[in-house]
Amino acid sequence: MGPIRWLSWSAVLSIIFLGACTGPHSYRSLRTSSASPVWDSPPLYSHVPPLTLAIPRLPSPSITASLDLLRQATHQAEMGRDREAMTLLGRAREVLLSDGESSMTPEVARLQVAILKEIEAFSEELAAIHAMTEIPSGEEGSLITPEDVTVLERAIPHIPAPGVEPEISYDVPIELNRTVEAYIELFTTRKRGEIASAMERAGRFLPLMREIFAEKGLPLDLVNLAYIESSFKLNAYSRAHAAGLWQFIRGTGRKYGLKINWWVDERRDPAKATTAAAGYLSDLYGIFESWPLAIAAYNSGEGRVLRAIRNQNTTNFWKLRLPRETRHFVPAFMAMTIIAKNPEKYGFTPPEEQPWAMDQIALPQPADLRLLAQAAGVTTEELRGLNPELRRLVTPPERGYVLNLPLDSEASFLAALEQLPQVQQVVWRQHRVRRGEALSTIARRYRTTVDVLMEMNHLKNPHRIRAGTSLTVPVPAFTVAQAASMTGQAEHVVRPGDTLWDIARAHQVSTRDLKRWNNLNSARIHPGHTLRLHPDTPEASQVTWREHRVRSGETLSTIAQRYGTTVALLMEMNRLQNPHRIRAGTRITVPVPSEASES
Repeated sequence: MGPIRWLSWSAVLSIIFLGACTGPHSYRSLRTSSASPVWDSPPLYSHVPPLTLAIPRLPSPSITASLDLLRQATHQAEMGRDREAMTLLGRAREVLLSDGESSMTPEVARLQVAILKEIEAFSEELAAIHAMTEIPSGEEGSLITPEDVTVLERAIPHIPAPGVEPEISYDVPIELNRTVEAYIELFTTRKRGEIASAMERAGRFLPLMREIFAEKGLPLDLVNLAYIESSFKLNAYSRAHAAGLWQFIRGTGRKYGLKINWWVDERRDPAKATTAAAGYLSDLYGIFESWPLAIAAYNSGEGRVLRAIRNQNTTNFWKLRLPRETRHFVPAFMAMTIIAKNPEKYGFTPPEEQPWAMDQIALPQPADLRLLAQAAGVTTEELRGLNPELRRLVTPPERGYVLNLPLDSEASFLAALEQLPQVQQVVWRQHRVRRGEALSTIARRYRTTVDVLMEMNHLKNPHRIRAGTSLTVPVPAFTVAQAASMTGQAEHVVRPGDTLWDIARAHQVSTRDLKRWNNLNSARIHPGHTLRLHPDTPEASQVTWREHRVRSGETLSTIAQRYGTTVALLMEMNRLQNPHRIRAGTRITVPVPSEASES
């Protein structure tokens, strides 16, 4: 997280304590409080002065415990352990809300609200940063392993001479020899389960691949290369750092028009990668005028095959001394093509082919993938499956990015998207460089890279950034909790681990309203309990956006309380750097119910 978070919440706690400690309580130093031993440890950064502010003597066990948990969460985040930090923040909220309102003094109630706001802001920052991390993906996809090759090399001399293969039409040269027979044996015995699974996956992609290959004038049997390359796994990733159905390495992928950057990896897009593979295979055949040699070159590179031909003075694939993997790649393809032509003969169920059909929408601006999934009426995982090229939980920073959607969902998607507040679609924020900060530390804080920050801010030198400079950084304002508010639910069934605070935040209502609507005397809720999410009126209020002119004496905190929102959201909406620096007369955007009166 970096020192920014620690400085931020230290400042907030200073305000909390100075503002809350005004009643006739006994005080003692925070540094010497035996009730809160965590605070006795040294500050996380040596340049941050230790906290020595006074707080009420045990104002509430829940407040003492929540502050303890908040400090622990800060430490976990500083160490890069965001999940642990989020867990601690959830516990801090739950503990803080465990006291009933009736038992609180006004000072303690104000202290509770202030701490809750800090927990909320911290949680939102962690959730937003987490949204930018790379989507976990990558699994071994190659059908043939080095261990398989070793077994085959031992078995080939003992394979009987091939019989006569029934007349089957192939549009690439297929030779049935001992090596090919050995692969057929391997695929129908030890690899039977893998082949069956690959055939099941292939049905989704084969029609698309044949269509693209036909447009390029390529033999359609070449689609069977995808079995050997990736087993038709979208997220296939090899030890050589090749990716996708067609296992392109970065250099070759980019040469054939595939975009590979921090945001997307088009090697994982079936249509784009197949188009690139068709172009590469066409060029290889133009070089070698032989499909066995072109396929060998697809595996090991045209340069290596050309050198072998030149040095050995032969263009007969079966006589060429090529790398071990390549020597086995071509017969493996031939064996798979034989099986794919007649799967029932070998005991396989043919792929259940499906047309490659979906809606495509050019997005007006970048957006969080979870937000888009809500608008499309699908899960995030389903939307990711339709857009496997995306490496983040947000779309790239460009207008007009084309998103794949379920077929016949365009109209409903656009209607749902228009209903979203504009602020929830923003995925950038401004970061003001502080003295001593380097681009690398800023990149670590936001879980991005120096290259991305340089590209987004048109920087020429990563070592030349000045304190006070504003940088655009990738942090989506939209979080998972906000996504839940789109469902339009009227009720929420409490699940294990839910707290009243989590539910209120997810549905953009206040805990006070949740208590009032559900006749709750405290924040205690139990799994299975059904909560009303709207007042018991014929029409639930809709949130809209308007401008608020800051009056003399108003703070961002009081404005947030007035409109039932959060300081963090107001700062995000209005691109504010400091919650304590707003001037009277400034106009800021705020969320209000549509029936609220103007003020």
